[in-house]
Amino acid sequence: MNEDKLIEKLEKLNFNVIEAKAYVMLVKHRELNGSQIAKKINASRSSVYAALNNLYKRGVVYLIPGETNLYRAESPDTLIEKIKRDFEDTTSTLKEDLLELEEGDYEKNYYNLKGTQNFIQKAKELLVKAQKEVYINTCIDLQLFKKELLEIAQRGVRTIVFTYSPIDVSGLPVELYRHPIAKLDDSVQIDEVRLMLVVDLKDTLICSAKNHFEEMTGTFTENPLLANIVAEHIHHDIYLYKLKTRTHQELIDSSILLHSLLEKRAEGKVSLQYQKNAEGKYE
Repeated sequence: MNEDKLIEKLEKLNFNVIEAKAYVMLVKHRELNGSQIAKKINASRSSVYAALNNLYKRGVVYLIPGETNLYRAESPDTLIEKIKRDFEDTTSTLKEDLLELEEGDYEKNYYNLKGTQNFIQKAKELLVKAQKEVYINTCIDLQLFKKELLEIAQRGVRTIVFTYSPIDVSGLPVELYRHPIAKLDDSVQIDEVRLMLVVDLKDTLICSAKNHFEEMTGTFTENPLLANIVAEHIHHDIYLYKLKTRTHQELIDSSILLHSLLEKRAEGKVSLQYQKNAEGKYE
């Protein structure tokens, strides 16, 4: 391999350029003194001896004392294994140290995203973090998350899904609650695409689009307040569905409506259902 490429790789492993060049020269020539190395790499002797001193302290080179000190390179096999071990040890303790900085009360920010594929990827990332429970409210194809859902199910994670739409959950380890919407008249169009996801009451993702042709927009956050709000929303949808199934009647009719903007909004699946009057028409 080209020596310049070797030096670039060593620089990525915490060698400065003089240290990298000195080590490469020692690997090539087995034993050299500082002056010889300085001449071969065209660098000042002071910079080379400083580099050799650093390498010696790190165990990258050996010192052979004598009238003129000679240096020998550590075997590349041994050196690379040592670097790997040091990297693994450092990153494991670094992770713990950094996580400690997160402890205590601090602001949990909201991060906006745009693009359906970006949200699908983010949902997959959040799913694989799950340790206990996942709540989902959506009308999109859950088969997109089959790999992640199977993976977390093997860890004993429970996944609860609520939907108003017919979605395929065959082969998926989920608890599905589907509340079909009564057939709407032709003047009413419900095309909204929605995904609401809560993982372990910690991570929340919410996104939607007006129809399947638009890109989703929304947000994700670690804010516990939003996680609780969305989780409660999904639970209440399931409670209403189960109560309706038990009583065989609509529990929400025009007699209890608030006549709010939410109820009048033309694109809300649940709101449209709740606006039905006693004759089965929409108000």
